[in-house]
Amino acid sequence: MDESRDEPRDVPGALHGSRLITLPHVAPEVDRVKAFLTGDAPVLVEVGFDHGRRLHSTAHLNPDWRVLGLEVRKRRVEEAIARADRDDLENLLAWRMDARTVFAAVLPPASVDLVEVLFPTPWWNAALRRKRLLIDDAFLRDVARTLRPGGLLHLATDVQDYGAIIETCLTRCDALSPLPEEETSEKRPRCSQQSRREWACERDGISFERWFATPSPQTPPEN
Repeated sequence: MDESRDEPRDVPGALHGSRLITLPHVAPEVDRVKAFLTGDAPVLVEVGFDHGRRLHSTAHLNPDWRVLGLEVRKRRVEEAIARADRDDLENLLAWRMDARTVFAAVLPPASVDLVEVLFPTPWWNAALRRKRLLIDDAFLRDVARTLRPGGLLHLATDVQDYGAIIETCLTRCDALSPLPEEETSEKRPRCSQQSRREWACERDGISFERWFATPSPQTPPEN
């Protein structure tokens, strides 16, 4: 299999899934993201950045990092871009694209240091549940492929049923190994803001779970 993903597989998702990046007018956006990630600076990808407070704070406090935000809501992306332009944050790029497409078909292997998926929306409609939940086996495999050795995946949810799904998928994913939170501080850049949902959970006394995982060491080939 060609790990460069020159010919992306068909990935379902919002905004028409991976079919969107096959359109000629989207090609410049894809090239812009790949160019943004080129270089030696560490890379953070925040998935579903909502109001973008954490995204902006991370880029502002860590000019040595490149911060890529993925969000499907047009207004949120426009707001994030406007704030970045206002503060001259050249290390922040907000992109309106489904994360499933980006990790499966855009990001090169071993190109990302930290992926944050904090409080992804749980779509509990019975007919759509399996189609719309972001965290599944395929997504975790794609994230693991894009993480550099020693990189970090950070997940969180306050929805118990979704947490059980995340736990099951992480357990099945041989490409990722769990990491205790106390071992993650040096892998995470400074940030002075919480996500809106985390803030609401603390305000309302709602418990939530976090998971941290790092790429599993590759098994040496048998002789």
